[in-house]
Amino acid sequence: MTARDDLKAQLFGAFASRPAPAAGRILRSGAGHPEGDRLRELLAAKTPAELTDEELRTVVESGLSMLTREAFLHFLPAFLWASLASYDSVSIFASELLGALTEPDRADVVKTLDRLARAAPALGLPDDVTQRLHGQQLEHFDSGRPTATFHERFDDLTHAEGAAILAFLVAFQESHGEDFPFDEIQIAIDRRWSRYRAS
Repeated sequence: MTARDDLKAQLFGAFASRPAPAAGRILRSGAGHPEGDRLRELLAAKTPAELTDEELRTVVESGLSMLTREAFLHFLPAFLWASLASYDSVSIFASELLGALTEPDRADVVKTLDRLARAAPALGLPDDVTQRLHGQQLEHFDSGRPTATFHERFDDLTHAEGAAILAFLVAFQESHGEDFPFDEIQIAIDRRWSRYRAS
């Protein structure tokens, strides 16, 4: 087996005991719009190993926040593996997954919004749009939902599960770190996942 095969086995093995959620437990309450319906129907009919890159790109992408803890952890090995092995095909999804694996910090939101504000003239974004987005994003963070979702998903992982996520992030950084120029992968590791390093 290659190192890549070993990593795949580690990812899927670590989460193998996470049961498939019932169809009614795939989405968080309030996520019943058409995109949520498509996501629920897809995941109710698939095992993690059966998800395709196209399905991640066209159905799951932009939907991670809608998933319950049970659904997120059950399908996480597939999300991790595709992000690493099929990065060119699912790079936007992989970036979203990295965000979901990063413990939230208000300073991150402010930095991202500041970068957007500096780039706004070149992007042709009016000031009122960037100001409205600034307010919406900070309001969302200050609601406590992003932090609560992160802790709900990850606070009681087994050591094997946490170590698998760390192994993914290390491999992801080695393979694709140049696409994340603001040290996003290292921040995710340092903020949460470094605790799972072998002692």
